[in-house]
Amino acid sequence: MNKAIFLNIFFLFFCSCKEKSNSFIKTDNGYLLNFHEISGDTNHVNKGCIVNLNIIAKDENQNIIFSSKENGLDGVSSFFYDSTILKSAMNGILLKTFKGDSLSFSMKSSVFYKSLFGEKILNKIIVDTSFLKVDLKVLGYFSFKEQIDYQKKLEISAQGKEDSTLNFAKKSWDSKFLNIYKCRGLYAIKLSSNDSLNFYGDSMKNEIFIDYTMKEISGRLIYETSYLKPEIYDISKEGQLLEGFEILVGNFQKGDSIVALIPSNLLFGRNGSFINQIPPFTPMKVNLKIN
Repeated sequence: MNKAIFLNIFFLFFCSCKEKSNSFIKTDNGYLLNFHEISGDTNHVNKGCIVNLNIIAKDENQNIIFSSKENGLDGVSSFFYDSTILKSAMNGILLKTFKGDSLSFSMKSSVFYKSLFGEKILNKIIVDTSFLKVDLKVLGYFSFKEQIDYQKKLEISAQGKEDSTLNFAKKSWDSKFLNIYKCRGLYAIKLSSNDSLNFYGDSMKNEIFIDYTMKEISGRLIYETSYLKPEIYDISKEGQLLEGFEILVGNFQKGDSIVALIPSNLLFGRNGSFINQIPPFTPMKVNLKIN
């Protein structure tokens, strides 16, 4: 083989392998970026664009503190590249990335949330000064028009996954249980019925006390009422309960224990719940005790 040709092949092979290996870049604001995958794309962040990322942030014990899978639409976190990010520590990192890049870095928890969500979020969640290990994949920097089309695709995908998850669970219930209560896509079964615990006597006839756990159908625990501290609601007032809970409370009795499959449109819908880490279009399995 011609020596020049051999050297060219070796050089191309070496560069190709090097591109896939870890590369370190230090940003102007002092963050060390460990690139796991370097894209050949030239689509770069620009003012006014929409930043679409896949993010996982873990604490020093490897606990997931933030995840696009648990907070974003179909696993994608989207941010408007405006003054919040432009004036934050995250800006120096994004300026070093292109569409398709995959990287990791360390950042203080408070800086991470403030960079992406602004000052207001710090008053709603518990944030400390510990460092997070952040893994980030750049999915795209889109214009508003491009983002609308991309958002539609994400919603269709998320809705399809919800339908598939619910249909599979419902088929299992249909084959196992009798007397399933069905309403607007909700499935519910009464497990037992006992005397209701009346904490405050007969003077609070309009109030109900509920204990419940709420899980994703896959099993991830979302919320659980504190032991011996039920939530209290006045059933004479509208809008206190999510629709799925209103249906259950309105069609079962005090003292009933219920398990239910509830579609997202009767819970947190297309918006999800950032604070509770519930992604959009997420159906739930709820165990509920009414008193």
